[in-house]
Amino acid sequence: MAGLDYTTRDKVLWGALAALCLASAAAYVFWALPAMPETVPTHWGVDGTADGWSDKGSTIFMGALMPLLMLALLFAVPYLDPRGESFNRFKGIYQGFSVAFTVFMVAVGWLTPATALGVLPTAGSSFVNIIVFGFLGLLFVGLGVAMPHIEPNYTFGVRLPWTLADPENWRRTHRFAGPVFVVMGVVTLASALLASAAPELTLTVLLVALLGGVALVTLYSFLLWKRVIR
Repeated sequence: MAGLDYTTRDKVLWGALAALCLASAAAYVFWALPAMPETVPTHWGVDGTADGWSDKGSTIFMGALMPLLMLALLFAVPYLDPRGESFNRFKGIYQGFSVAFTVFMVAVGWLTPATALGVLPTAGSSFVNIIVFGFLGLLFVGLGVAMPHIEPNYTFGVRLPWTLADPENWRRTHRFAGPVFVVMGVVTLASALLASAAPELTLTVLLVALLGGVALVTLYSFLLWKRVIR
């Protein structure tokens, strides 16, 4: 079966991530859930203010199960991808992404208990923005640096019909996408600091940067395919 060739160090890494998710889930179910009030915040606006509330029992999926499910999916992707063997050529990048995303999912899962139990305020908490926008910004910057080193596959990278059909298009598209993603990341990081003060402006700038960046990379790759760009 195609997939990653795991060394002992790799197995320890994935085992540690699984242990983190399991420990977080156990703490959520056996400590946080009984301690929280019946109605808890489950959604926050751009300015970090809680604006959605639900019964605490409904938070078990996001708080306890979602990190485990996402980790299982990340582990399985190289085995499910028809070009899974290519993950071995950028294994460090993929595993680094998996670590960052898993830690992020665990942190997001604990936003509800932290707010419900008074650790974070329900209104205008900059910490929520820092967690969400800060992570996304760092993720985009990291992906931008890594983009030129990602090998062709069907699940990780700029997956377009023409990048998947042409290795040269894949290579040039990812080389072009690198700086674009870094810029997207810097804009997102700035949003983490500005969201509480100017939420509407922040959301507009963020959407323009992210959607514009994705559109620019897609257009570049398409023009390569049409041979408009040589």
